[in-house]
Amino acid sequence: MFHKILVAVDGSDASLHALEVAAKISIDNDAELTILTVAPYPPPMFTEDAMPTYLPQYQTDHRESHKKMLAKINKEIKTKNPKLRTVPIVMEGKPAQTIIDAAKARESDLIIVGNRGQSGILDWMLGSVSQKVVNSCTAPVLVVKDQKYCQA
Repeated sequence: MFHKILVAVDGSDASLHALEVAAKISIDNDAELTILTVAPYPPPMFTEDAMPTYLPQYQTDHRESHKKMLAKINKEIKTKNPKLRTVPIVMEGKPAQTIIDAAKARESDLIIVGNRGQSGILDWMLGSVSQKVVNSCTAPVLVVKDQKYCQA
């Protein structure tokens, strides 16, 4: 049913749980699994004239930390699931929009994201990556909720 699946990971427990579910679905469907992590841009708090000298190095270090995290995650999931075919990708940008754009570019027929289940003022202030991806109409989206994040 699915041929190309994209799962977004950020290193959180919720996203790693989503990765486990994505691996199972990918194996069951003999589908390619794109494992995407997004290195967000730093907040726009500086103008070009007032940009600190460390910012370029910060961005490079930030990107490298995401690459290392993804390499570790990819190695671990492939060790657990030797039949899994993965394409690990690191991109930069706003997480929700980058996930949507990557899914389109990869022609993914399923997007899988985790959800920490935040609600109330925190969710309103920060927005919800999973909610934005669900509303994108790019492809079917599976939001994986871990029981420990569900409120009774």
